[in-house]
Amino acid sequence: MALLLTKVLTNPSEGVPAAVEARRALWPVVFLSLATAFGGAAFAVKWNAAPSIIQGLEKSGQLKGMPEADLADQIQQAQRLKLVTSVAGGLVLPVLMVLGIAVALSLLAWLLGKKGSFNGFFTAAAVGLLPLALARFLYGLVALVQTSVSEDRAATLLPSTLAFALHSQSPKLMRLLSSLDFFHLWAALLIGIGFAAVVGMRRRQGLLVGAALFLAQLGVFGLGLPGLSSGGGK
Repeated sequence: MALLLTKVLTNPSEGVPAAVEARRALWPVVFLSLATAFGGAAFAVKWNAAPSIIQGLEKSGQLKGMPEADLADQIQQAQRLKLVTSVAGGLVLPVLMVLGIAVALSLLAWLLGKKGSFNGFFTAAAVGLLPLALARFLYGLVALVQTSVSEDRAATLLPSTLAFALHSQSPKLMRLLSSLDFFHLWAALLIGIGFAAVVGMRRRQGLLVGAALFLAQLGVFGLGLPGLSSGGGK
């Protein structure tokens, strides 16, 4: 099984269809969940909660006159909560993400007039997300070697986006560059290959599907939702 999953990453043109045909969804989901939990836990262990807690207390007016012991206790509680929620979220959210992608692939197949089993789409999603499992594992390793990590550095520990190579004064452009992530593109293309294997499409068409999925994700999470949360960038 380990050899097959390694082949998915090193030789996806053969590894992904083989994994989809064998319906090997369990271990990719397990690896994704454990890697996500590990990455989150590693960050939580090294997280310096003091700046965030102090800033929040200052805004609420509770910091003035607060004993140092109470402040230290709040910081410690925040770090513990961060660790628990990171591990819990890492174990649960990846499963929901795989399920959501499988539903999206099923809908896409219906729109294209293609047929495929939901089990096959679920396997394609699980196998295709292995690059994200690798990214989150590497993120955890990088976090562990840090002396401490702030919230601001959380998104910059693993340099995998164009934002690390290109810089701009435009917030919109920086959001876009930050969303152009190598591991996400890799995962989208693998999902496309898996989709093609399930519905009987050519591999080249599957890569186009993967590219379209990446662009859709980029449009929603790279531009759409951030733009709404920031009032359209105004």
